[in-house]
Amino acid sequence: MSKPQQEGAAPAPKGLSLSAMIFLGLGLGVLTGLFFGEMVAFLEVIGEIWIKLLQMTVLPYVMLSLVTGLGRLDYADALLLARKVGLVLLLLWAVSLAIVFVFPFTFPSWESSSFFSKALADPRPPVDFLGLYVPSNLFHALANNLVPAVVVFSVAVGVAIIGINDKQTLLNGMDIMMEALMRIAHFIVKLTPIGVFAITAAAAGTMQLAEIQRLGIFIWAYVGLSLLTAMWILPGLITCLTPLSYRQAVGTTRDALLTAFATSSLFVVLPMLVEKSKELVAQYAQDRERAEAAVEVIVPVSFNFPHAGKLFSITFVLFAGWYSGYPVDIADYPALAVAGLTSLFASATVAVPFIMETARVPSDLFELFLTTGVINSRFATLLAAMFVLTLTLL
Repeated sequence: MSKPQQEGAAPAPKGLSLSAMIFLGLGLGVLTGLFFGEMVAFLEVIGEIWIKLLQMTVLPYVMLSLVTGLGRLDYADALLLARKVGLVLLLLWAVSLAIVFVFPFTFPSWESSSFFSKALADPRPPVDFLGLYVPSNLFHALANNLVPAVVVFSVAVGVAIIGINDKQTLLNGMDIMMEALMRIAHFIVKLTPIGVFAITAAAAGTMQLAEIQRLGIFIWAYVGLSLLTAMWILPGLITCLTPLSYRQAVGTTRDALLTAFATSSLFVVLPMLVEKSKELVAQYAQDRERAEAAVEVIVPVSFNFPHAGKLFSITFVLFAGWYSGYPVDIADYPALAVAGLTSLFASATVAVPFIMETARVPSDLFELFLTTGVINSRFATLLAAMFVLTLTLL
């Protein structure tokens, strides 16, 4: 006899995995949106509620994960971890940028357009990096979801705990709290098929296709290259440089990857990525406790650095140059890479106008970047989740 269904859990058809139900919810959502149109726009509220419930436990979990992960290390291990993460991050940045700069070769020949001006981006308020990264008020950072500031505070506390002798009681208490947060997250994840259905139905019912059809070349190229990177190139690095197989790397984490795709939010799947990474490294780690402590540090910290999903925003700048008749020269690629890496510590919507200005691409096209984001942001988040997973496992 099968185990009774856990009280409060979302009902699931017998024999269907969570991944299968997410796909089912995605497909039904698209069909419902296309069939009923704007009549199902109200479902967006249900999707927003689900996303906010997912976000509810993430920031506290990130704090506790960083503090406990660093607190269990010694100073030598912490320095070693920083060096290794830095080297692997540089490798993954190089791979991502190489793919980005191959992107223009997917474009066909195009006659220059005279519609777009050579105007630069409109002045935008500068990013407050001090407020973003310096946690002068932790409660303000928590209330305003300033993840980099919370990470800086958590890293400082975790490093301080390394040198404390009687720290095990504190760390055990934090472990209990993390387990409670994960129990909440697991319950909310069971609601993913419902949330995915609501989001996709509302999006499909209200989406304007005129601009998307005009930008078909960019969208198809973006989707193809992002899927190639997320499902083959990055997992290929894992299988080549670790004992893990493709089935282990992608199969074990498929729920987290699908949730990232459905929500367009890397932030909400950080706890899932931590848990799945722990499962994978535990199979081969000689010192499981040290390996799990490293995972608890790497995943939250990596969220604050430009990942492949953000770096792929540069592809729009290259597309905009081609589309408007002002293509970016290959000689300008190094400057474009530096501008992208430095500015993409902020959000893509803030960084892309700056990158367009650096590349001398007409700013008239920035609104099209927001239009393509309706579709591309989901593939970018899937790519970001695989980037974080690859960085952690390597």
